[in-house]
Amino acid sequence: MKRKRLIGFLVALMLLTAGPALILMSQASPASAQENLLKNPGFEGITCRPDSEPPECLDNWSNNANFDGSFHDNIFTPQGWITWWRKGGDYGQPEVKTIPKVPPFTGELERIRSGHYAVLMFTYYRLQDMGLYQVVEGLEPHSTVELSAHAHGWSCDDSDAPMGYTCDDPWNQTFQVGIDPNGGTDPFSPNIVWSTAKRSPDRYSKIGPATAQVGDAGTVTVFLRSKTKWMYKYQDAYWDDAKLVMTAPGTPPTNTPPPPPPTATFGPTPTPRPTSTPRPDGSIVHVVQSGDTLFAIANKYGIDPEVIKQLNAGSLGPNNLIVTGQELVISVPSDVPEPTDPPPPATPEAVAEADPETNTETNTEANGQGGGGSVQPSEPGQDQPDGGATICVAAYRDQNGDTFKTEGEPLLPEVKISLANASGVLDQYTTDGVNEPHCFQGLPAGTYRVIARPPQGFEASGMAEQPAAVVEGTTVDLAFGVQRIEGEETDEVDQEDAAEPDDSGSSGNTTQVIATVAKIGGVVMLVLAAATAVLFVLNRRRL
Repeated sequence: MKRKRLIGFLVALMLLTAGPALILMSQASPASAQENLLKNPGFEGITCRPDSEPPECLDNWSNNANFDGSFHDNIFTPQGWITWWRKGGDYGQPEVKTIPKVPPFTGELERIRSGHYAVLMFTYYRLQDMGLYQVVEGLEPHSTVELSAHAHGWSCDDSDAPMGYTCDDPWNQTFQVGIDPNGGTDPFSPNIVWSTAKRSPDRYSKIGPATAQVGDAGTVTVFLRSKTKWMYKYQDAYWDDAKLVMTAPGTPPTNTPPPPPPTATFGPTPTPRPTSTPRPDGSIVHVVQSGDTLFAIANKYGIDPEVIKQLNAGSLGPNNLIVTGQELVISVPSDVPEPTDPPPPATPEAVAEADPETNTETNTEANGQGGGGSVQPSEPGQDQPDGGATICVAAYRDQNGDTFKTEGEPLLPEVKISLANASGVLDQYTTDGVNEPHCFQGLPAGTYRVIARPPQGFEASGMAEQPAAVVEGTTVDLAFGVQRIEGEETDEVDQEDAAEPDDSGSSGNTTQVIATVAKIGGVVMLVLAAATAVLFVLNRRRL
């Protein structure tokens, strides 16, 4: 009887432990497919000012992260994102704030869904079609991704209404999320896959999802959007907790046998594809046809693809994307005339109206986001050809991944840095890791884009493209942090192979611990089951 009771106890113990262990094992399955692929998805910030006290993240925004490269002192775009809006007619530029979880954003109507920050975008007496976007690179081509976010709005035309509940037309304001599967940054492109427009007055609700298949380049752009029908006085849009996940991997090509060749028939001679001919200045231009790739074009003309990339640096899309009908410069004449100075770009309103002396502090704050940039008046002894302004650039190995250059982090060679404005690429420079910073001098006042392209096996730790607004007699310093891509081979550009810090999150560690516990639990269950079976057989034989 005692043995029977022992056997019954072991069986009961095995059944009691089996259920929780199976649950743990199912929960401990790899979560990579549901990993959030966005940077700063909850708007909590990527880098924080050193004197920030948790949960605060001070200076986690930028004044010039706008889709048209402009600078606005009433736009505070969260790090990792770009602000966009519709222009013309009754549409107006929004004001943007990265709001903290303090009054008046707390209380009966919570304006922060989770964490310590959210985003507020609003307009006064103007139609609204605006939002944020973010380019996501390095995805698996042809995989399926899904985007969602949480939002709510306050829309009211009552001038005396306190900040609170939506009034007047309840359908005035709607929200959407969208995905451009090819990484385009035009918010009004027909390629964007939008979710159904949804109302969400006063309290947060889930917007989306929008689902799309990643294009050949492995890059998508995600969009958050709010729209209104009427020009009410109060039109606020609050966003929090955006999420982009991969829901299905890419479909590998099938090795199906090709169909038999068709029977030859005689017909009209097909029209040959257009061939490239030299232009009057001697340069050769290729018009991109359907099915063309950058490498196929380079092979056709017998040149290195890098030559095409360099000659067309200002017109290629993300990950060197080309489109049908695009003109690519294949070669230039050997005797290239001296380039004339580009026409001065349209100067942002804030820079055009500001006094250079009083505008220095504002530009310092604006250009210091996401890369350790700063702007300062040029010293009397500095070389400033034709007066003008100067933008100095450098690239460094961001060993701790904080996007700020700290003591001991070495300069990095082989990073290609381009200077561009609205007219296109003005100048390029490749770092050597010794003679930086390199300075682009004699620049007219205005807004510029500075783009860094790390070598193979590396990626930017912060913003790979930084806007810079300059005025006469100032110098802007921009530093691009670069870090190694895990699991990829790199060119020999490091001056020393520094150990990379472990940046895995606590959630990943927790999942690994649960998986380990579940595996051990499974082994224990198997041992208990085997022991129970042996005891049962022995007991039957003795009886």
